[in-house]
Amino acid sequence: MPHPSRIVTGTLLASAIVTLCACGDSTAPAAGLGGARGVADTARAQCTLNSPYLQVGAEVDAPGRRLAVEPAAVGEASGDCAGNTAYRFGSGLHDITGPVANTSGMGWEDPTQVFHGLYTRQYARAFALASPCNGKRVVFVSTDTGQMFGAVRLGVLEQLAADPALAPHYGPDNLMLSATHTHQGPAGYSHYEAFNFLHLGFDQLVLDTIVDGIVEAIRLAHANLEAHPQTAPVELAIGELLNTNINRSRIAFEQNPESERLEFTNARGEIVDTNKRFVQLNLARADGNGVGVINWFGVHPTILGPELDLVGSDHKGEASLGFERIMHTDYAAQPGTDNFVAAFAQTDEGDSSPNLFIVERPHPDPTRGGGADPYESTSIAAAKQLAKSLELYTGGGRALRGPVDYRLMHVQMDAVEVTDPVVLASLQHPATLDTEIKRTCLGVLGPSFAAGAEDGPGFTVEGIDCGDDPALLDAVRNDLVNLLGAHLPAETLSKAVFCNIDELPLLDLSCQAEKPVLIPVGPPLSFEPNIVPFQLFRVGNFAILGVPWEVTTMSARRLQKTLFEVLAPVGIDTIVIAGLVNEFAHYLTTREEYATQQYEGGSNLYGPWTLAAVQQESRRLALSLAAGAPAPVGPDYVDSIPLQRRTPYVPSDLPGLTAGFGDVISDVPQTAAPGDVVRFEIQGGHPRNDLKTQSSYVYAERFAGDGRWEVVAQDRDPELRFVWKPLIPSPLPIDTAQIGPSTVEAVWTIPRNLAPGTYRLRIEGVAQTLVLPAQAYDSASSPFLVTGPAEACHI
Repeated sequence: MPHPSRIVTGTLLASAIVTLCACGDSTAPAAGLGGARGVADTARAQCTLNSPYLQVGAEVDAPGRRLAVEPAAVGEASGDCAGNTAYRFGSGLHDITGPVANTSGMGWEDPTQVFHGLYTRQYARAFALASPCNGKRVVFVSTDTGQMFGAVRLGVLEQLAADPALAPHYGPDNLMLSATHTHQGPAGYSHYEAFNFLHLGFDQLVLDTIVDGIVEAIRLAHANLEAHPQTAPVELAIGELLNTNINRSRIAFEQNPESERLEFTNARGEIVDTNKRFVQLNLARADGNGVGVINWFGVHPTILGPELDLVGSDHKGEASLGFERIMHTDYAAQPGTDNFVAAFAQTDEGDSSPNLFIVERPHPDPTRGGGADPYESTSIAAAKQLAKSLELYTGGGRALRGPVDYRLMHVQMDAVEVTDPVVLASLQHPATLDTEIKRTCLGVLGPSFAAGAEDGPGFTVEGIDCGDDPALLDAVRNDLVNLLGAHLPAETLSKAVFCNIDELPLLDLSCQAEKPVLIPVGPPLSFEPNIVPFQLFRVGNFAILGVPWEVTTMSARRLQKTLFEVLAPVGIDTIVIAGLVNEFAHYLTTREEYATQQYEGGSNLYGPWTLAAVQQESRRLALSLAAGAPAPVGPDYVDSIPLQRRTPYVPSDLPGLTAGFGDVISDVPQTAAPGDVVRFEIQGGHPRNDLKTQSSYVYAERFAGDGRWEVVAQDRDPELRFVWKPLIPSPLPIDTAQIGPSTVEAVWTIPRNLAPGTYRLRIEGVAQTLVLPAQAYDSASSPFLVTGPAEACHI
């Protein structure tokens, strides 16, 4: 049975939206702080708030007695911006979907995953916020990508610096790039070797597509801000989202001090071991016109697994698309116009899983997320986040108060000694885990890294540490040799699996403590970065710490405590720890969690004192912001040159024996009913020939009379999928010359609330042979009639 409070909340939300509908105006205002504010499609919003998906896993959580770390006392901002509530802002979004065929997912690190089409498009969503009282502004970007790499940041900064309209306003210090962490996006876009290795190399097209799309999103956000000189409040709305995430690494979490864990309990007296707080900024003009929302909720986008072969943005991307659909977002809006953008950004998801039933239904059970299959489970998680976001948007929040400000510094993370007395005094670990000198180490991945997490296990097991039988470590070594021996010398791998290793030249890895050394990734090999960015944004009384790690729940709580000591006195009362920002450096765990060497601890690159080092360096950054002083001086970021490259794409499409490009292979039925799956297949070309950026490979269209067809869905919408079907699929994510022709298919799951009428499917694309010029095709199916009873809502 669902928890009573969930039923009451859902009923209240539904009642609020019903009230909007009763006004007879699809943009009727919602009651709440900030005055009149409505949604464009109240019927769709009501369906979301009434969705039975919200009841899936309703017994998992109970309301918490405390949502987040809070400061003991909060001061006031000073200077010209004291008491300021007048901000300027703008939003923008742009397509960043890369090649959706013969690539693999960034995050799964599985070379047997080969994409063959598209589930949902990926976007960059940008927000520019400024405070006229001090003339400062920031731009926050959330991207539907697996990681945010330095290569992306450098590419974006280079283009911003070359743009005379953007260069005066945006640069390294006030640009924050965040990844949602979907694992279903094309990989190969880092300049560092390790992140491309299992994806068979660097792919310039993937990097360029992401960089160009981010810049365009920023350009649109800037134009939107500049076109609206009037100011308005920015609202901060905070709620609790239950039954949407669980701790997947409880073995590690439970090693943290009991007193610390007991700081967060729920109404059932249970310890709350993941962050349930949902934090949102509402951006709306003074007249109520919506510009967008940015929210942060910590949960991995790991429902769509490596066994699936369609590119997608997982639940956070689907939630964004859902809100934008409710608000009638125009994905081709003219610069300057208000256009609602919804970013479901990432925070402390390090040990937080969306697969609510993974304990009793372990991977690869397709129902572990609560749905009949991973796609329905994705929609369930998306619906819950979307419903909470709608509640916080229509209900309003409190106006932010204070200035906009920012700080950025770089830290050499493999050479930090923790000496800050405040940080040292905060450590609570057992004496058995202590060392006199607390320093970070050269970057290393341990055997538990190769085990993967519960969401997608790898080829070893979690929990391998230096107290284990040497035979177990030898077994891990042999497994790695068998897996990678064709790529790296077996002797190198053999020597790499030791505890407290000090035999290899230039490598002092003894400070890794419990972690055996599986793969050294730091200098002198430099397979991954050792100099990483720390960034702090302030918008009034709200702050974001952006760091490049996947931050565990308890690590984020400790960071918040550290920062509040510095930032609360100057008026900051809410802090979000945003992981996966500006670069990627794997996981950030507590000292106690590290000692268990679960997947997250084995993926903590810089050793057991990494979190203490991050607390120290973040505190330094916060002190500079609080004092109005420049950020501490750190080393410059060091870029790399990717050596392993994907095999070059060879355009080699072939027509079929009896069909040319664009010819129909399989047509639609004459009639269909809501809920049916309709397919349309044609002779086609490789999707890499044209990424259809800001467009679509497939369309579902309704006949509107007078020869006109209106688009009702395209390939960014979850119900309409694009599938590429080569004659002989590649077993690996490589693009060599094709053998034989390929077809492309539109697959439409007809919404259960679709109105009766005449519909068709249409496919666009480009074919490119070895000798002939590119040939575009645009093929429509036969019209078909959708009949039968339609439900009030589509799920």
